[in-house]
Amino acid sequence: MYESAALAALRSSPVRFWFTRWPWMSLKYLAIGAALCLATLLAFTFIGTIPYWVHWLATAERRWVRLAGFRPIPSRPPGAGLPGLQEPLLWREIAFALAHMLIGWVSFVALLAGPVLVFAAMVSVFVLAGVDVPLMREPSQAPLLALVGLLIVVASPYVVTLAAYAQGALAMALLSPRAEELQAQVASLARANIAELERFEGERQRIERDLHDGTQQHLATSAMRLGMLELEVREMLPPGPEQDSALESLEAVRRENELALDTLRDVVHGLRPRTLIDDGLGAALRELARRVPVKTTVDAEGVGRFSLPVESSLYYIASEAVTNAIKHATPDHIHIELAETSDRIRLTVSDDGLGGANSAHGTGMVGMYERAVLLSGELIVDSPPAGPTRIIADIPRPY
Repeated sequence: MYESAALAALRSSPVRFWFTRWPWMSLKYLAIGAALCLATLLAFTFIGTIPYWVHWLATAERRWVRLAGFRPIPSRPPGAGLPGLQEPLLWREIAFALAHMLIGWVSFVALLAGPVLVFAAMVSVFVLAGVDVPLMREPSQAPLLALVGLLIVVASPYVVTLAAYAQGALAMALLSPRAEELQAQVASLARANIAELERFEGERQRIERDLHDGTQQHLATSAMRLGMLELEVREMLPPGPEQDSALESLEAVRRENELALDTLRDVVHGLRPRTLIDDGLGAALRELARRVPVKTTVDAEGVGRFSLPVESSLYYIASEAVTNAIKHATPDHIHIELAETSDRIRLTVSDDGLGGANSAHGTGMVGMYERAVLLSGELIVDSPPAGPTRIIADIPRPY
């Protein structure tokens, strides 16, 4: 049985239910269905319009069920378009449109007949009060009509709400996504995210190549020319204050050049270490562990290669987690564990530091969250104030 706020309110207090908003919301819900039943009938007279109309009707109905007290039904992902003939969803939407049309016709007749009967009951009340009403041709029927009208007035909030619940429950049964459809949507989103990451990785490779082949080579050439210039100064100027001053200036420029070259190498390495491309994520994590000033162990045995966007994103998460731990938690030991199953990849970075990790410490944590979400996964941060800290990136394995 599907949950409905309107039905729950009716059960909790039938008398007070009269004064809630649910009878009017349910009436509005049924009135919309009654107004659309003719359009559905016209759509089914032209085969070409059926998929478009039933899909629009189903998409709108997923929102309209809120009027009957239900939670909105999840829709297809943006840009998914019409379901194909081979998809069960299309046939469920067609079945709902047919049922919706029948319910709409019943609602249309009821919405017309109800006010007419209530009006007849009001006329009957005047007749019973002794007022001569020309519209009442059979005064003997006045007591029965008055009773019918009274019953309609009393029962209409309950009948309307139950009818709206029936239509909403039918929509929930036919239009709610099935487990296999949700899995297909997740897989589709994961593929789209991977494609976007691959595009990003391609652009990053271009930047790395430009930095390595362009700026880095120019700085290396400048360092060589500075060395040659130093030899020329020693040959051209005799030993003394003038030579010492020139050599001191050249040494300052050489140090600045070396600093710029080292900084550029760090930037290129920070974009993506070469080990990650050549040997995979496990080797890159072990290289990361050797570089950090804190004892760091890595457990990545038995883990194979993944696509470059996945490995780059997981490496970024691990590197950022290690950097944050060293910067904020002052740990004595950091442990990185990489594991895989048939359908999941799990990266865990734990440390014995001070704990209290959260996104308020900077954009690094936010970046880790974004990387995990782009891979259709999640980032779990377990970091009590006194530590220890565990950061877990759990993502579906791409196929």
